[in-house]
Amino acid sequence: MHSYHWSMPFFRVFHQLGHLSRASRDTLIVIAGVAVTFVLSSAFDLAERVNAWLLTYEYAQLDEVPLTLFVLVLLSVWFSQRRWREIHAEIQRRKQTEARLSSSQQLYKTLFDGDLTGNVVLDLEGNIGMHNRAFERICRPLSHNRNTRELFSFDWLPFIVQLQQQQEINFNKLQIRRPDGLPCYVSARFVYMAPSDNQAAQIHGYLVDMTEQCLVEQDLERTLKENRVLARHAMQVQEHERKYIASEIHDETGQYLTAIRMDALTLQKSTPEQAHVIAVRIASNTQHVQQSIRALIKHLRPPALDSLGLVGAIERLVSDWKKLNPRVDCHLLLDTGEHALNEDINIVAFRVTQEALTNIARHAQATEVWIDLQVIQRQDKWWLQIEVRDNGKGMDTSLATEGVGLVGMRERIESLHGSFKLMSGLQAGTLITGLLPLQAHPQALPASSLPTNPGVNDYATS
Repeated sequence: MHSYHWSMPFFRVFHQLGHLSRASRDTLIVIAGVAVTFVLSSAFDLAERVNAWLLTYEYAQLDEVPLTLFVLVLLSVWFSQRRWREIHAEIQRRKQTEARLSSSQQLYKTLFDGDLTGNVVLDLEGNIGMHNRAFERICRPLSHNRNTRELFSFDWLPFIVQLQQQQEINFNKLQIRRPDGLPCYVSARFVYMAPSDNQAAQIHGYLVDMTEQCLVEQDLERTLKENRVLARHAMQVQEHERKYIASEIHDETGQYLTAIRMDALTLQKSTPEQAHVIAVRIASNTQHVQQSIRALIKHLRPPALDSLGLVGAIERLVSDWKKLNPRVDCHLLLDTGEHALNEDINIVAFRVTQEALTNIARHAQATEVWIDLQVIQRQDKWWLQIEVRDNGKGMDTSLATEGVGLVGMRERIESLHGSFKLMSGLQAGTLITGLLPLQAHPQALPASSLPTNPGVNDYATS
């Protein structure tokens, strides 16, 4: 029983030592070693015995060193060596940890910046704390104050209140107000991060660029709307043409043909003197029928295209147009070289020029018009370039127009796989450019017949 009571405190002491650090345990070992040496020296006269043994080495004066101090020095050296090894091991561990941390940060930065999604960290005021290159690419150039409250197309304060309530808000299509004014649309997700002990509340935003897709959808929607308008206009024009042709045939040709038929019936019963008069009347009525049919054909298709070609037909078109608009100066630069254009290209080029002149007379209030028709070469392909420019009041191209003139021109050109371009501005005039691909390569054209800078007019000012 006595041994049991004596052993329990020792077990408790060793159990408590197990919870101490190595430095604390080593310190206790040094103190215990010095204390044990002191106790043994006092109890067994170790100091006198050691001094007696050291008399042999009197020349070294070893007896002058107290035994307890000597033990203390040895234990201090042992303690210092163990602390140095611990510090050295700790330094190595920290270096390895810093290397892993640096590698992890580099990997995180690479993944963060290399992500195609625009990632941004905001505070509740909209200030940017951190963002990646994708966000910079989507929203650039960012304003100098690095605040995004005016960047998104929603009211910031109601958005913050709603986000705090719902914790997450998604946008299928969100417009970005870029400082440079370029269109930008994204799908976005915003997540609210509640404040913690060492960090204020944050908003994590994830943006996916959808600008190209949205612009294509807008262009498709505009094209569908224009096609509906154009189809409705085409049906109206078709009905108008049918009514016009029916009226011409009934009012002009029909009446004269009826008169010719009546004269022919009368001719059978007439005398030779009456037959001469009736024959003259039949010839006159036949001439009127021919003139009516010729006028109808001219209305349906410009005969000048067949007789004069594209250049001659446009020159006659401009000449007739100037008679109706004498105050407008019209400058022509027409040169198709020696290349023979096919019928489809001739009709489209003529109708586009005709429609452009009609729009100028109706809307432009211009004093000068430039018409450029040339065969040019781009990227080893030959094109017929049509340019009609005026110095009129122009238009705002960002606004939709209800007319079908421009839509008709675009549809005619694109039906032959060409390209149509409209450039205009308020009080800046209008430039219409059409490019029609040629089926076959033209013959060798003289250098003077090709523009040195395709797309730029070079007109005489006279």
